[in-house]
Amino acid sequence: MNFLRNIEQVYRRILSIREIEENTTLQWLFGGLLFYFFVTFQQWMGSSAITVERATNAVCWPYFQECGRLYFLHYLPSGYSHTTFYMGMFGIMLSIVYLMWRGHWARAHMLLLLLFLWKAFVGYVLSYTILGMYDTYHLVLTASLLFLPHKEYFTKIIFVTLYFVSATIKFYPSWILGTYFSSLQSGLPLFPDALTPLLTNSVIFEQVVGCWFLLSKHKIAQRLSLVYFTIFHLYSGTLVLYNYPAASLLPLLILFGPMYRYQRPPLSWKSAAGWIVVVALFLLQIPSLKHDVDTVRMTTANNRYGMWMFDSNHQCVMAVRYFYAPEITLTKSSSETLAGSTCTTRECVVKKDVYEENGQWVREERVESAISWQRCDPYQHWRALKNLCSTDIPRIAMTFDHSINGEPFYRIIDESDACSLEYKAFGKNTWIKAPPEAPPVGLPLKNIYRY
Repeated sequence: MNFLRNIEQVYRRILSIREIEENTTLQWLFGGLLFYFFVTFQQWMGSSAITVERATNAVCWPYFQECGRLYFLHYLPSGYSHTTFYMGMFGIMLSIVYLMWRGHWARAHMLLLLLFLWKAFVGYVLSYTILGMYDTYHLVLTASLLFLPHKEYFTKIIFVTLYFVSATIKFYPSWILGTYFSSLQSGLPLFPDALTPLLTNSVIFEQVVGCWFLLSKHKIAQRLSLVYFTIFHLYSGTLVLYNYPAASLLPLLILFGPMYRYQRPPLSWKSAAGWIVVVALFLLQIPSLKHDVDTVRMTTANNRYGMWMFDSNHQCVMAVRYFYAPEITLTKSSSETLAGSTCTTRECVVKKDVYEENGQWVREERVESAISWQRCDPYQHWRALKNLCSTDIPRIAMTFDHSINGEPFYRIIDESDACSLEYKAFGKNTWIKAPPEAPPVGLPLKNIYRY
């Protein structure tokens, strides 16, 4: 027992647990971040995305393209391990609530660390697609609470920094001219199209300038900034539903609401880790900005490094031809979706053909995106096709056409053998092109926004 108590004391000292014990704001923040773990795991419990049954189709991060080998949970009806695991997570969350009530903050902290490690492991090792941008907010703020000294101050400035770097993706016609929303059938929610540029530019201004007033010692300026961002997050729910407001609005109100207090920047040696994190948030945005902006938007180069939510209104069309091995025989068939048909998924297969060509069977498909916030990431689509390459399907030809904000479709991929291609995690992939190398191939209809 003495050994365990000694470990707890060391843990308390290294991770500054006393700050949480003595700070009501941090205790409320602890609860708010715990709530979003519940939101996340409730969604993951109903998804088979990281289960053994999906391992062969896993879309992994470019820096670890064999992530499916690490999947160990079985999804119903194949087994109960997936649901059992997440009920275990639910038990941990309930235990944290009990420990918070009893004031055992070191033990609650240890359990919250387990939740954090699992979410980060899933999001940055096991799956390229499972995390949203709001999850990055949540993980970064949780890391600040868990690991940094001067927890209250650095969680505040990190929150504001996340606002600021999020604005960098908006320096583009999507937001400056409002073309993200004007190229939608439904336009901007609740406001006429004429006000779209005014409202989108107000968001840019507030995220670049106004967000820093959240840290102000001047009460009126600080409260005006708080009111703006509170309204912004409530309004954003009309587009992004509960996810983004739940991840951002609770920390906003806890850190900058009734319990807000002005704090001077800490400059002691203990504050070094916090300042390193702040600088890192700026540096992580550089990969998304170091290339020409139009090229980045069109090819989604360095997608998901830094802030990337709501950058543009995307539409894409992918045509794929699967060439089967000579010993494989298929049945000739053809089908096509009627023009004007409603698609209820993120992407729709609108045309299928199976035919024989030069003694080899070929299956051809045309896939179209159906929603504006689907980023049309060519890596994600190529990786999914690469998973299908096998002795039965030794070659897959693909073209990929991408349109942004209602502008023309450009053919950014035109390859006869996607199976032979490789993707560089940190470098230029010459087989993914941008204008003028990528030719225009057509014009889009107005896009739609829905879930």
